[in-house]
Amino acid sequence: MAYDATPRPGSTVDVGDSGPQPYHRLLRNPVTMWWTVILGAFAILAGWMLWSVVVLSIQLGIREDPEGTVSWFGLLATNLSLIVLIPLSMLVAQKLNRQAPGLLSSVVGRLRWRALAWFGVAAVALELVMLGIIQVGGVDLLDDGGSGVAKDAAAVIAVTLVTSAFQAAGEEYFFRGYLLQAVGALVRSPLVAVLVTTVLFTMAHGIWPWESPALFLDRFAFGLVAGLLVIRTGGLEASIAAHAANNVVTFIFAALTNSVGDSLGATDAPWSLVAVDVVKFVAFGVIALLMARKLRLETTCDLPLVAAPVPGTGPGRGPGKRLV
Repeated sequence: MAYDATPRPGSTVDVGDSGPQPYHRLLRNPVTMWWTVILGAFAILAGWMLWSVVVLSIQLGIREDPEGTVSWFGLLATNLSLIVLIPLSMLVAQKLNRQAPGLLSSVVGRLRWRALAWFGVAAVALELVMLGIIQVGGVDLLDDGGSGVAKDAAAVIAVTLVTSAFQAAGEEYFFRGYLLQAVGALVRSPLVAVLVTTVLFTMAHGIWPWESPALFLDRFAFGLVAGLLVIRTGGLEASIAAHAANNVVTFIFAALTNSVGDSLGATDAPWSLVAVDVVKFVAFGVIALLMARKLRLETTCDLPLVAAPVPGTGPGRGPGKRLV
């Protein structure tokens, strides 16, 4: 079936967009109207909210955790409510914005599993090193942290190992995937796209600078490093690895110290812990960039950006024609 790459009136493509495209510009294809990326972002949010209501209602109907605590079942429900962002983001990008499959994952049209594995090893190793520094150095943890081992520690650890990496990937596919490309479809500057999505990511965690400057900086620093890595590596692999490693190590440690509720519902953080976190994020960013160079990862896309045929093409209408 024929495809027409001629820009449609009102599409997001301009004359300066010819040639290989960087990751944040991949939703700027010849047949996508500029407003559909905004509609797409709200569509994903609406779908996520609906799914979350269903999942969390089922959870509360079966078992409600005491205030201030999170059981393995509560953690499972939370993770399942966020995992849905992966298929939602990909579905909206392909069906509404007509993007070729896989271009949310990377500029080569798929997840680069070898790179993801190496980034994952580096991220987990760095998390463990920093956790050791926190323990040996006496760095303050969350103010309301628990003590001892949680009663359901084994179940929390099992849920964490099975679902937390996918939960982290869900957030990355939405914030550093769809939203980054949506902003990039409207604004050429990668720095603007990263800053906008970083602010939205931080706000989505319910953290405001006037409520907790330290925790706001922690979330903002992660979002900024993750967004820059997506641009510089051409895909989500590094950001997924960093996010997943952080969540997995955090919740396993929380299960062993009976502080799952404090970790999941944190509203503040000590500056000493944030300082360690920021150093960790920056260190991983540097390591990931060196690894990306070693792995020779592509950072621009020369694949077709459009997944579906333009209306007016196909059998009986001839290739390259458009409905006007």
